[in-house]
Amino acid sequence: LLPGAWHVAGRASGPLVGGNLSLMAALAGTPWQIDARCAIVFIEDVSEALYRVDRLLTQLRHTGLIEQAAGFVLGSFTEDDDPAAVLHEHLAHLGKPVLAGWPAGHGRPNRALPLGVVVTLDAGAATLTIEQDLLV
Repeated sequence: LLPGAWHVAGRASGPLVGGNLSLMAALAGTPWQIDARCAIVFIEDVSEALYRVDRLLTQLRHTGLIEQAAGFVLGSFTEDDDPAAVLHEHLAHLGKPVLAGWPAGHGRPNRALPLGVVVTLDAGAATLTIEQDLLV
């Protein structure tokens, strides 16, 4: 995990969806909006001010995406100011597993994630397990 990692303990399974927070918010309300129903949502971003991270997460909450998700994996955020407090404020109280500090996104290291496959998130153990055969 990346420095500053934190978690909200819990376990959830579902398809892994998500990506860049700014792009997810830009697609909200369009036919290309991410389907977060019962999914593990991966979120990362690059060079966004804290007030924008707050606004983008608020926008996703208003679309229902935050509430529909089964859990969250937070990747790298390359902002000058660490958005951990903003992310924690938006996600920690939901009663869903959250694992922050996953080494994926625009930062380094950048480990590829297989979006669309079924995964199990165990935030307390800091694991993300691929449950679906990738060769299908």
